[in-house]
Amino acid sequence: MNLDTSEWTDAREYPRSKGAWPVVIMTSRGALIAETRNISPQGAFIFCDRPPPPEEKIRVIIMFPNSRYLDLPAEVTWSYPYGSDKDDTPHGMGVKFTEISKADREFISSLSSGYLRSVDRKGVFEE
Repeated sequence: MNLDTSEWTDAREYPRSKGAWPVVIMTSRGALIAETRNISPQGAFIFCDRPPPPEEKIRVIIMFPNSRYLDLPAEVTWSYPYGSDKDDTPHGMGVKFTEISKADREFISSLSSGYLRSVDRKGVFEE
């Protein structure tokens, strides 16, 4: 099964920044270890094996370099457990941050300007 996103319109207020940062997702069933694939001050795509169902309330703890982390309440907006890392649409979920401080919003916005780069699985910095 492949999720066809070709006809979706992008109504995001903020651009998404590509970045693979480690994430801990706190759900009603326990913790999941995951990874961001893109992020904006409004939400993120999170790559994970067993994404929670849509509308579930979660906490997203994103770990950045230099011991910086964000702990944000969020809601799962969509969930796709069927893909793989090799598919056009890998398994994971879209989340919407339900509360975010001005400082955290500005920090995430700065990611798109290249302020902070992430390290991919091979240890190479992404632009």
